[in-house]
This record gives sequence, structure tokens and C-alpha cells, in this order.
Amino acid sequence: MERKIDPDKILQLHETIANRHKGINGFYRFNLKEIEGQFRKGVKTPALLLLSHSSALNTNANKTANFNTHFVSLLIIDFAGKPNDFTKENIVLNETYYLALDVVSYLKKEHADETSFLYSLFEISSVSIEKVGPIFDNMFGWNLIFSLKNQEPFCFEPDKWED
Repeated sequence: MERKIDPDKILQLHETIANRHKGINGFYRFNLKEIEGQFRKGVKTPALLLLSHSSALNTNANKTANFNTHFVSLLIIDFAGKPNDFTKENIVLNETYYLALDVVSYLKKEHADETSFLYSLFEISSVSIEKVGPIFDNMFGWNLIFSLKNQEPFCFEPDKWED
């Protein structure tokens, strides 16, 4: 049985966002250990970085439906020049904040499109946007956190199990 949401679909969604938005110039997944080091070479900025993805399972009050809520965290960051250049830092924070809001508007648009993978999955009330930085080589931006909630049937498939 194909699941409506899986890690690969979430990765593809974020690659699509980064590729389609004219103001986002790079995309990649990264390891949390990289935060203490330098930014990868060759990635253009501002960049969208897929930070993490997790999920939580729950059921409705009368236990007739199961849900799988996927929590997604991504960073939108850019270089802020030399350390302590607060003017440049403020410019970067402002520009990347608007990029984060653009991503939210894209998610909202896709949520309303019946042909979209995100149809009826995204809730704007799940969004939080948190400042990040300095990370890597004096980069600043925003951590955009949101959830996608879908009904999960959890149909047992006996042919996948040994007796």
C-alpha cells in the first residue's frame, strides 16, 4: 500500500520549492554535525536546507480514524558577511524572513489544489518561524517548522508477515 506522505515525498516537495522560487538559489539536506563547521562549497545562497522530518501517530476521540502527523523543519539561510556586521545581518534576516513567508504561501496554495500532493494536508496554524544564526560561516535566517496531517488507515497486510 502506498502511503500518502513518506520521507521521499517530503524531500521532493522541498526540492521543488527551492527550484521553483526565484529567490532561493540552493537546496540540500544536511547533517546536524555540519552546523559547527563551514557551509558546503558550491551551494548557492539564499539556500533552503531540509533540517529534519519526524512523525507522530494518533487517533480521533471515538477511535474511528488514525492520523499520522509529519513535522517538518527547514532552514532558509544566507551569508551575513563578516561577523558583527549587524546592518548586513538585519538585511539577511529580513530577506530570508520574506522567503519563509513565501514558502508558507506556496504550501497554503498547494493545500487548496486537489491535484497536489499537499491537498488538505497542510494547516497554517501548525507553522512557526524561528530565527537561526550565526551558523556555518556567519549565516543567518529562519527555521520554518510546520506539520502535514493525513489519515493513516493502518490496514494489516497478512501477506507481509510469516505465520
